[in-house]
Amino acid sequence: GKVISYICSGSENGQRLSVTMPLLEVSLSAFGRMVWINPNSFEEVFTQQNTDPSQREMKIVALVKTWLGVVTSVSLATMISKKAQTIRFIDQKGAALSLCSAICRSPTLSRVAGADIVEFTRQLLDVEARGNISTESVVEVACGATRQVVGDGPLGDAASMTAEMLKLDPLLT
Repeated sequence: GKVISYICSGSENGQRLSVTMPLLEVSLSAFGRMVWINPNSFEEVFTQQNTDPSQREMKIVALVKTWLGVVTSVSLATMISKKAQTIRFIDQKGAALSLCSAICRSPTLSRVAGADIVEFTRQLLDVEARGNISTESVVEVACGATRQVVGDGPLGDAASMTAEMLKLDPLLT
């Protein structure tokens, strides 16, 4: 929450803050997980800043727009690699689920950014409905990453175990 609060503050002592894209991606991913676990986290982060409600709402809108911009940004590597596209889709789906969970709990978030979140989610569901990303490709990407880290052999048992783990985590599938 502190990192997100820092990112949303925009400046410190009158100086503009600079945040690298990798730090922003990791921070938003962690924040998404936190919001999924506790949807009220969204409001709590901004309430701690003791700002007036209109500033709080502007910060919420800025965070949502930044988050959606980060998860929808496409690099050249993502355009070329099917694996990178699948990973990007997983990130997008996690953001959509977390944000939808948060707008169901937060009237403020729903009012100031609900339309953007719903439109993003609708577009993501269209991609999923067209069948561009399959559960098999998600399992393959997850198993491939695991094999690279631990030097595991062919997919085999790892694929079925990964499929079971993915079923248990809605932010991933």
